[in-house]
Amino acid sequence: MQLTTAAISPSNKQAVICACLFGIALSAQTPAKVDFGRDVQPIFRTHCVECHGPSQQMRGLRLDRRKDAMPNRVGANRARIVPGQSAASPLYRRISGTQTGSQMPPSGPLQPAQINTIKAWIDQGAEWPDEFSGDRDTAPADPIVVMLRDALRDGNNEAFHRALRENPKSANARGPAGWTPLMYAALYGDSRSVELLLEKGANPNTQNDDGGTALMYAVDDLAKSRILLAHGAKPNLRSGEGRTALLIAAGWAGTSGSVKLLLENGAVAKERLPDGRTALALASSTRDADLLKLLLEHGVEAKPLPIGAAAASACQTCFDVLFKLAEGNDIAAALQGAIAAGDLALAQILLNRGAKPSPNLLQTVALSPATVPIEIVRTLISRGADAKAKTAAGLSMIDFAKRQGNLPLVQALTESGVRDDTPAPVTPKPHPAVSVRAAVERSIPPLQRSGVAFIKTAGCVSCHNNSLTAMTVAAARRKGVRVDERIAKDELRRIAAFLEDNRERGLENEGIPGGIDTVSYILLGLAAENYPGDPLTDIWARYAKNSQSPDGRWKCRTLRPPLESSDFEVTAASIRSLRTYGPKSLRTEYDRAVARGVKWLEGAPPKSTEDHVFKILGLVWGGGNREVIRQTAKDLLALQRSNGGWGQIPTLATDAYATGQALVALHEARAIATGSQPYRRGIQHLLQSQLEDGSWYVRTRAPAFQPYFDSEFPHGPDQFISAAATNWATMALVAAMR
Repeated sequence: MQLTTAAISPSNKQAVICACLFGIALSAQTPAKVDFGRDVQPIFRTHCVECHGPSQQMRGLRLDRRKDAMPNRVGANRARIVPGQSAASPLYRRISGTQTGSQMPPSGPLQPAQINTIKAWIDQGAEWPDEFSGDRDTAPADPIVVMLRDALRDGNNEAFHRALRENPKSANARGPAGWTPLMYAALYGDSRSVELLLEKGANPNTQNDDGGTALMYAVDDLAKSRILLAHGAKPNLRSGEGRTALLIAAGWAGTSGSVKLLLENGAVAKERLPDGRTALALASSTRDADLLKLLLEHGVEAKPLPIGAAAASACQTCFDVLFKLAEGNDIAAALQGAIAAGDLALAQILLNRGAKPSPNLLQTVALSPATVPIEIVRTLISRGADAKAKTAAGLSMIDFAKRQGNLPLVQALTESGVRDDTPAPVTPKPHPAVSVRAAVERSIPPLQRSGVAFIKTAGCVSCHNNSLTAMTVAAARRKGVRVDERIAKDELRRIAAFLEDNRERGLENEGIPGGIDTVSYILLGLAAENYPGDPLTDIWARYAKNSQSPDGRWKCRTLRPPLESSDFEVTAASIRSLRTYGPKSLRTEYDRAVARGVKWLEGAPPKSTEDHVFKILGLVWGGGNREVIRQTAKDLLALQRSNGGWGQIPTLATDAYATGQALVALHEARAIATGSQPYRRGIQHLLQSQLEDGSWYVRTRAPAFQPYFDSEFPHGPDQFISAAATNWATMALVAAMR
């Protein structure tokens, strides 16, 4: 197949020719340094972007923008390009024909030289310079649009009306990233502001630089959506992320009114996301049964049936809606979801109906928030759950079960003849500091260094190395501990840049890897560092608000204990996020969401130490009932062990993660003084277990979801949870400092 340049501008034809010639050389000798703009981008443009670009993103892949092709640099979250590892990169495997499925592109394979070029580029680190990132260059923002935005954002209707009256032609002017005043009114304003702009001639179908429209940003407000549709807003326009207004609204609970309105005004119910997900699949995790019923009534695609996600959401009525449509393999998916949610009653019902477990189900059993009885585990194994399966990190299932403290699963595996040949973990030798201050001073530098290394290496933001470190640094600074302010400021800049890169995904309910679990933790870290609210934090606070479940909680989306395993944690962090970053114009709406979250926390019974800690913190941050806070603190204090520490759950040993966060929560609750005997015992436990390098060691429990990489924090594969533990331990020590 010959490389053509018909679809490329004249200015790029020479680059394509260079790529061909360079590729020929590569096939005959050791690859020289590949230049993305000269060698790789022309191949993408000619052969890939038609199917994986702005107009369509088949299988969810875009190759015209760096942030889509490489959402991180370590291969996590279905990244298609893994820098330094062509063999692990799905993109290379598909174009080289080494992965199951048709070789890409479908029009015919690339030339060997072109394949070698892409392989060499990936193996050399997949450098994709900013100038070729694919982010659009925008015209200078109209200052009047910025003025109108700020008035709407502040809820200053008088200033908004005055500016529009004095500048009537600004109704269709462009602000930052191509935003119009109508888009800002959809996001921040009331119904009257939307009407007023439309009366001034605002075009409801203008798309900004990311392809977003006013209707897409109004779908969480029925009144504004109705006005826009009445004025000709087109419901089936697609954004640059491949979403329509319906596909955005379907992923948020409480949007049944807007979804119904969109469908009545011509929204295509059978539209899918670029990765193939349907509106029903997006709605399956919202815990909103009315929304599921509405979509099915309007003929939305039901296959593949997202019954596993509905079961995992712990919404019985949602499950019942979909179960009527279930067939063969759907029952197995439902069983997996039920166990992931800890819904043992549903799991038993499904087993009674003959559900056959998937071979890897025992990993979910190990992680389930409810301890699965040994009788059920035996049934699962007898029906095909593989007792000899291994995790993605190569751990045996019995080793993994022991890390979770899941004793019934360990017993059932032992009965099945599984032997634990895993060597006993080597616990590093402690090296206590001479004082609380000395312990803090030697823990801060490695935490800050690893935060920098994590973002640089991974290209994304983490709870353990970044958000918790921001909280630790802020607490230490308040007590006069020296921190590296250059690193701290640069971290905030990098975190803000990460959120900015994903801005449109936040607006369209696509979010970032980790979803609300990660977003709420990022905002928690920013709040601790007093990052000021701005239009960027507005977007992510809105994403958090719209992720709230009908019962008031924010549901944890993943099972990666202890950091990502608790509805209490996600709810507490989301409460703090909304209280800190809810825009002024929508303060009442955000306060209602906070109140619902607080009410859920007040009535929900905590199980793990993480649950107790974040029930306390969430109620403190949200202004909850003081008596409930006091009682929860009392219950948490009762979990303290004879050595002064806490364990993550009763069946696991004491560690710095649980001990540190328990002490922080008790301090925040003002339940005990830092000079009290229980607090001093906890502090002494932490001091005695700190290592010479300033860290605390904790063994990981979370299943691997990305290739291992080094964030320059100690403890190898256990470094992420150890960094989190070191942060919590340091915050607890800081609270005890005079």
